[in-house]
Amino acid sequence: MIKLHLMNKMGRVYLTWTRKLQRELVPHKITLKQQFVLRQLKREAYLYPYQIAEMLYCDRPTASVIIKNLQKNGWVTKEKDPMNAKQFMVSITDEGLNKLETLKGISGPGDLDRFDPLKCLTEKEREQLDSLIEKVLNHMQD
Repeated sequence: MIKLHLMNKMGRVYLTWTRKLQRELVPHKITLKQQFVLRQLKREAYLYPYQIAEMLYCDRPTASVIIKNLQKNGWVTKEKDPMNAKQFMVSITDEGLNKLETLKGISGPGDLDRFDPLKCLTEKEREQLDSLIEKVLNHMQD
């Protein structure tokens, strides 16, 4: 029972944190996942839909819906890969880059100072927690 209880708490921490970040994005008419995809596309020339699905830990149909909504807003383009006509490449547009500019200082992974769920931990406790979670993740991948 302790395993379930502990996993439940870890999930609640993550969900509480992401809900807080998402609430800050509501007035900007963008979701946390959309913002994340735009940030990744800003770093890469393009991504394939399967890569976006992997980054978001979701299935391909869910990623396709996210991509379509990004397209609808004019923030990304989706074009056939010239090397493989079965693949599509998703790229950020100038409008997408502008949208990211308007979100500076708003929710995102770089905004931990404003809402840091780990702020109550000492540096040593953070390192211990990081080490333990890394150990669990490695165990799950084996």
